Amino acid sequence: MVNKKYSEKYNMQTFNAAWLQKIRDFIATADVISCDVFDTLIHRKTRKPTDIFELVSEQIIHENAFPRDEHLIVSFPTIRVYAEQKARDDAFVRYKHWEVSIKDIYDSFQEITNCSDEIRHYLLEKERYWELQLTYPNPIMLNILNEALNNGKKIILCSDMYSAANIIQNRIEHAGYPKNLPIIVSCENSCSKHDGKLFSILKKKFPYGTKIVHIGDNVHADVKMAQKNDIPSLHFSYKEDIDRIFLSHIASTEENLVNSLSHGIARYLLIQNEGRNVHDLWYLSGISVFGPLFVGYFLWLINNLKKNTFSKILFLARDGYFFHKMYQKWAKQLDLNTPSEYAYVSRGTLLYPSLSDMNWDRLWYQFGGKKNKSLKEICEKIGLPTSLYLKKATECNIFDVNQEFESNSSLLHKFFVSLGPDILNESKKKRDIVSKYLRKFIPDHDSVALCDIGWAGNIQGSMSRILRTSGDTTKLEGFYFGTFPWSEMNASIYDTFHGYLVNGDNIQDYNDILLNGGVELLEFATMAPHGTTLGYRETETDINPILETSTDDQRMQKLSSAIQSGAWDFANAIMEILPVLGEEEFITRSWADSFIDFVSYPSIHEARTFGVVTHSDAPGATCNRTHLISTPRSSDEEDIEYAEKRSFWKYGFETLYKERCK
Repeated sequence: MVNKKYSEKYNMQTFNAAWLQKIRDFIATADVISCDVFDTLIHRKTRKPTDIFELVSEQIIHENAFPRDEHLIVSFPTIRVYAEQKARDDAFVRYKHWEVSIKDIYDSFQEITNCSDEIRHYLLEKERYWELQLTYPNPIMLNILNEALNNGKKIILCSDMYSAANIIQNRIEHAGYPKNLPIIVSCENSCSKHDGKLFSILKKKFPYGTKIVHIGDNVHADVKMAQKNDIPSLHFSYKEDIDRIFLSHIASTEENLVNSLSHGIARYLLIQNEGRNVHDLWYLSGISVFGPLFVGYFLWLINNLKKNTFSKILFLARDGYFFHKMYQKWAKQLDLNTPSEYAYVSRGTLLYPSLSDMNWDRLWYQFGGKKNKSLKEICEKIGLPTSLYLKKATECNIFDVNQEFESNSSLLHKFFVSLGPDILNESKKKRDIVSKYLRKFIPDHDSVALCDIGWAGNIQGSMSRILRTSGDTTKLEGFYFGTFPWSEMNASIYDTFHGYLVNGDNIQDYNDILLNGGVELLEFATMAPHGTTLGYRETETDINPILETSTDDQRMQKLSSAIQSGAWDFANAIMEILPVLGEEEFITRSWADSFIDFVSYPSIHEARTFGVVTHSDAPGATCNRTHLISTPRSSDEEDIEYAEKRSFWKYGFETLYKERCK
């Protein structure tokens, strides 16, 4: 069971403040402060230290530096771990201690693999490169050490490590720590903190009676063995606590390089940005849940765009906004130069004008949803004057146009089917201006890529049908977060649909998760900072979109922008790493793991916070919105079942109102 403890009262500000005060109190009367180095003073942007070896392997494979020895490079992460253990075993046999240097490890590696000196040196060079590149300081400890030095206290570092003291010193100075801090390292003393003997060496460096304290992250080596040597110690569980309290979704994902980097980068952003006022649940979900998902989709998109030749890639409002920003910043860096534009469209503006035949499934999308609606409300939405059809309504057993119906009502179905010719005439009237607007972006007889969130393919299908009514043969190829099997209703010889998470009938394993809250959460997180498109206004020189201004929608935009702020920070950090490794190896749905966990197993605080997010109940104006989680009127089983039925996010509802654990 994953322990999810994030609460609104315990954010990174209070977390850091608590740690800072705890350490200040601990060192208050000390003369000398001894500190562990790795995961205390400095951290790596990976889940585990050994994940560095995966990066070494990926980079060299991407460089194609040793094609004849690719099998060795692929196996490097495993062999490197084994070589270190073998070197320690050999040291114990020869010298009765386990401490080794990096040279000893690579001697062992070369003995195991019989690799050339060139490969050995290149691997070591890359290991040191990534260790330096991915190292960053712990701001709490950096603050503490600078304060302590200013207060006249002495600092000494104690590390169980195979790197020499000068190498470690270079890394901590590169991370911003003071220069020339004395270091006692295990590989240079043939003993360690783990066996307790390094603390004996530490004590001998200072006069008897000097009050020494030690801070470190390892319970055995830094706490128990220090105390065994009569040195007061503080367990610095900072990184472990962050993973448990703030990053439970990403920390629970499987072991692979994508999840290691996602975890490491999310942790890095939390630790390094401790001074910002954005460490609320929205920003946190941006860096740990939606950021990885957005990057995964973007890399998949780029990879697919490279496989074909498109005259343009069109990012569609509102869900394509964030990815258009990503494309503008990183497409050329990833060797893609296809022109791009951002078009203001919506299901509400496209579906009705695209009705060139009476298709009930498409028409249903105009007024479907969880909220009941009256005939008058639906007719007004699609532009039909209700007063002209009162007799027809009566014939269909609808005697009150203000009476509300469920969207799947057979009475509504009968009424609108009977109005087929009138609906098609109204559709044709609305089509001309929409067609002109689309022509601004889509050249005739060409191939255009579309980027949007997806699901049923209605927007692409509508665009395609509108274009074809004028004889256009433009081919549209859509790249979406997902397409459900019923997107087939929009299929044509001019349209191709691709899904990242789910792909029509081909990949469906995430369907239940998406259909029980994932879709609405993702649409909320990708919301652009502007209203939905209500229609178009033609001037003498141009056609411009009419955007909705809704107070509730603007409030949702503000919350979504906080998520996107975190996601953008994540993307910036990860994109500093991936191009060196080659994005081809990172085309995987593993980027979505923390999102899937978030949707499926939210904490109570997450369910409460995201549950009050409102979502448009049907295409078109967003003023008619519904909470992702409906609140039961009482604790009666019938009321709970009714509220669950009306909730978009079923898993969130279960977390709040039903006994459920992971």
